[in-house]
Amino acid sequence: MPSLQVRTNTGKTKYNYTISTPNRDSTDRIDPSLPVVLWFHSLAFPHVFHSQFADPLLRKFNLVVFDMRSHGLTESDDLPEGYSVKEAAVDALAFMDALSLPACHIVAIDYGSPIALQIAVSQPNRVLSLFLMSQTCLPEPPDVCEGHRQVYECWTSAFPSPDKLDMERMMEGGYGFSQFMFSNNMTNLAQAMFNATFPLCQKHWGYHGLHNYRVATLEFLLGRKGQSKAALSRLRCPVKLVYGTNDVAYPQDYTDDFLERLEDAGVEASLLVIPDAPHFIPCDHASEIDPVLHDFIMQNDNRRPPPVSGIVLSPWDALLRSNGWDPEGLDDSDDEFLVSYS
Repeated sequence: MPSLQVRTNTGKTKYNYTISTPNRDSTDRIDPSLPVVLWFHSLAFPHVFHSQFADPLLRKFNLVVFDMRSHGLTESDDLPEGYSVKEAAVDALAFMDALSLPACHIVAIDYGSPIALQIAVSQPNRVLSLFLMSQTCLPEPPDVCEGHRQVYECWTSAFPSPDKLDMERMMEGGYGFSQFMFSNNMTNLAQAMFNATFPLCQKHWGYHGLHNYRVATLEFLLGRKGQSKAALSRLRCPVKLVYGTNDVAYPQDYTDDFLERLEDAGVEASLLVIPDAPHFIPCDHASEIDPVLHDFIMQNDNRRPPPVSGIVLSPWDALLRSNGWDPEGLDDSDDEFLVSYS
């Protein structure tokens, strides 16, 4: 995967990023004739859009995603105290500038959604449309805050010293977060994503990275504020919200409330509800998400890219297969939930 380095007032970052085009599963540059779709991933999971990057319907566009600071294969200076949505948006804009991205259609989920929204309200000319899945653009509900604290305490207690690791506590934290992500339904794809992601979390958030873990997760999440009506009124693009009814952390009225705030600010906004989908909707519900996303982009772009011919693969295809993904269903074992460690 290619990388590029940027510097902002919060430090230096060497971003790992991925570009998929109609003809290349992974490349280092966009096709300037095609619309650009920029993706903002969830907490901890830089591969959460695997199913979308493997879909020929969406691969007619430039698909661009980057690992945020303290995530994935991105390397950066330590996060400063008080690092918040605004600082993360400045970093993301620096990445966009370094890659010379034109105005983009933005897709975001969970952790990435308030960052994407901040970009859209601060620089509305950079965003053509905004597609937010399992949005977290409002302050966290109290019970979700408590869940984050419990996971944080489990994880940090697993690293009592540089040379000691409590596997049981780490597993407890990892399994608790998996319940939040996938509503305790670890499909084969979800399990492979977890297995691929967990070593990256250990790399960033081990004993020597606990400062970044606190800032990037607990403080970033619990300190998040919603955008004001005046800020939302600066949006110049339509917004599509997507909610899964099997989201065990956030009730539907959390997203309904955000939809009402958008509409009250004069924003063209709508909501798609996906029955039985967990918080991490796109992983195993691509057949319900992708056609809607495709049509939403086409409605908000006057370019008409041709259909993709031939076979396309997700840039993470080999990685996920090596971590147990079995799309052909050849492995019929009944293994229970498994967390792997490096």
